[in-house]
Amino acid sequence: MFERFTADCRRTVVLAQEEARMLFSRTTGSEHLLLGLLGLPGGTVATVLAQGGLDLTAARAAVGSPHSPQAAELDAEALDTIGIDLDAVREKVETVFGAGALSGAAGAADRRRQGARVSGGHLPFTADAKKVLELSLREALAARSREIRPEHLFLGLLRTETSPAAVLLRAQGFDLDDLRAQVLAALA
Repeated sequence: MFERFTADCRRTVVLAQEEARMLFSRTTGSEHLLLGLLGLPGGTVATVLAQGGLDLTAARAAVGSPHSPQAAELDAEALDTIGIDLDAVREKVETVFGAGALSGAAGAADRRRQGARVSGGHLPFTADAKKVLELSLREALAARSREIRPEHLFLGLLRTETSPAAVLLRAQGFDLDDLRAQVLAALA
């Protein structure tokens, strides 16, 4: 299937792998494919998403966030039931290690600035990312295209409604059907 990918689509997958490494992931998921699409300079997908207010920086922050605010509240409540004050622990850790020491996204950003990386090589695709890749081929075939473009990859991503990338897009206020229509219009 990868032989059908255009140079831009191959670059998207390479960018997705790089994003996964920068976020210290052991796999490449649909969320990393989304980051790869956003990182493609001048890409249709990046343009459509930017018009809706989502850029690479904001998407990275959303992907790199280890907990939602609701999950953090539940964690604090659970620890409180066994006598641990999460705010006191955070304060002590930040006193010793510096502000933001417990922030997963900030920690990953600091490691990126310092040049730290997960070892190179191929990161395996998650099941949802494999499904996106498979659906991108189907999207290209449905469009009677001999090649798979980044837009086809995105259309495949939009069809995996329970994937982390689709969940992220909906959380950012996007309607998946509207995005699909916009990208199909751009392809026409």
